[in-house]
Amino acid sequence: MNELIPWLEANKISYSQLDDEVIEIEEFGKLFLADLTRVTSIFKSDAEQLKFNLMESPEVLMEEGIFYVVFPFGNNWYYYDLREEFRFNILKYVGKRKPTQLQTPFVNLGVHTPYELLSGSGDLSLWVRKAKYLGHSAIGICDYNTMAATLNLQKECKAAGIKHVFGYSLTVEHLDEKVEMKVYAINQIGLQNLLRIQKAVMVDSENQTISVETLNQYGEGNILVFGKLSGGWLKANRRLISGFKQRFERCYFQVDLSEYKADRIDVEVLNSAATFFENFGNPLTLSFEIDPILIVDCYYLDRDDAKNKILLGKVATGAAHRQSDEQYFKDVDEHFAVLKPLFNDKWNVEKLFEKMCQPTVEIAEKAMAMYETDRNFMPRYDMTPEEQQKYDDRHTMFLSLLEEGFARLVPADKSEQYRKRLEHEVYILESTDNVDYMLVQYDTVNWARANGILVGCGRGSAGGCLVMYLLGLTLIDPIKFDLLFERFLLPERAGLYPTQTTKFVNEMKTNAYVEMTLDNGKVLKLDKDAQLLVIRDGTEQVVYADQLIDGDDVVFDHRDYLWMINYFGNGKTNNHRQ
Repeated sequence: MNELIPWLEANKISYSQLDDEVIEIEEFGKLFLADLTRVTSIFKSDAEQLKFNLMESPEVLMEEGIFYVVFPFGNNWYYYDLREEFRFNILKYVGKRKPTQLQTPFVNLGVHTPYELLSGSGDLSLWVRKAKYLGHSAIGICDYNTMAATLNLQKECKAAGIKHVFGYSLTVEHLDEKVEMKVYAINQIGLQNLLRIQKAVMVDSENQTISVETLNQYGEGNILVFGKLSGGWLKANRRLISGFKQRFERCYFQVDLSEYKADRIDVEVLNSAATFFENFGNPLTLSFEIDPILIVDCYYLDRDDAKNKILLGKVATGAAHRQSDEQYFKDVDEHFAVLKPLFNDKWNVEKLFEKMCQPTVEIAEKAMAMYETDRNFMPRYDMTPEEQQKYDDRHTMFLSLLEEGFARLVPADKSEQYRKRLEHEVYILESTDNVDYMLVQYDTVNWARANGILVGCGRGSAGGCLVMYLLGLTLIDPIKFDLLFERFLLPERAGLYPTQTTKFVNEMKTNAYVEMTLDNGKVLKLDKDAQLLVIRDGTEQVVYADQLIDGDDVVFDHRDYLWMINYFGNGKTNNHRQ
């Protein structure tokens, strides 16, 4: 217990000690301290599996309302839930955190994730978890020269119930001088412009920088933050400031006074900050030509993780540059403790601190940029007039081309085997809205062949796709060589899982039918004895078509929704009987 208490205090976890073996973490629960002093391993084995080497009976502990076991391992403390299978959960960011002395609202916009390779560290879910644990309403990332983490950040934040902010760190080159800046997307236009900035830096530039002129082209919808070392550059290039302000939504100067292990770097950072505050701010009125914002570059979650960046730096370059133990996710008390001794009596540090924190919250509140994950952005195939006359629509064209390839390439004695495989592949491709992708590839390959451009026989997972073979995109018969279509497109990876739905089959010739009108105006004719899965009064049930009533919501198969129901419109499938 003597070793556990300092860990809880260091991580500012609110707890109470109940006895020598049990603690209770506020808003989390009771934890039993496992005594491992007399064991040689934390695991023991029975006939079936490894288990945690717990001396006490789990059933007895749970009867006493103790559902967690806490134990040391390496330099950290972990816990596991007795109600679940054993797994390591680090004892951090759980329960209620001890309140900070300052109640200044703040959002961390300076996170560098592991997607900034060999620099940032810490799983995205942990960054989000710590932000929520600290009571933050949002979290923002600013990886250098990459936006790879943005989509996963959006997903993690959504799952945790906090907002995300997309940021990006980059180097601007002007008159042979280089200066770091950050850009934060506020809306969809800003996100599109941020993606264009990323392209300008990583694709169009030979040295991964961007010019002032190009950067200003993409200011709409974005906020610009001049880097912590830009104080002298801003003073020397004051005439550029008005241009930035005209094109970006807002402009700020990054305040990050984290201490480094090298005095040379500390002097550089402090001189830049001093130049900014002396030339762009008024200590009496706390007014600024460019407002300061508190954005501390964080490369690891906690102070004891500082070694991560050192090790990553050595892997990247053979040496650990710009070392610091302070580039972690701090709370407002820790931020204030860094800033307070660095300002003289001219400045009201408390008011200045509030002023620097306020924009972080405002940016988070305004940030609406996000990826649309509920629709497919694959371009639709543009049919030529000749194709429209011959096939009428893209779906019919796709199926017709396959039939032409089937008649040409499939051995007559194996028609049934090929047909079964083809129907399976077409179902998956239609369900995942990949028909247009196939037509685009078909058009590209045909154009290349018509213009004397060499096209290969097919490589990689494409060789397992019968559809590609019948369309002439590959020259490899996957059935002949026993190749798997699932290597090309696994249904589960495309979001398709076995489920009960209403599936449409081939048309039935009958006079006893029911007409069903969808919200998009499309009319479907269903045999009266066709069975449909519907949601009625909040529950799923199977009914015959002639038993449909107003308000029934038919649960269609995704393939049918895309290619038979919604192909000619964008309406929803809240259906009713006519």
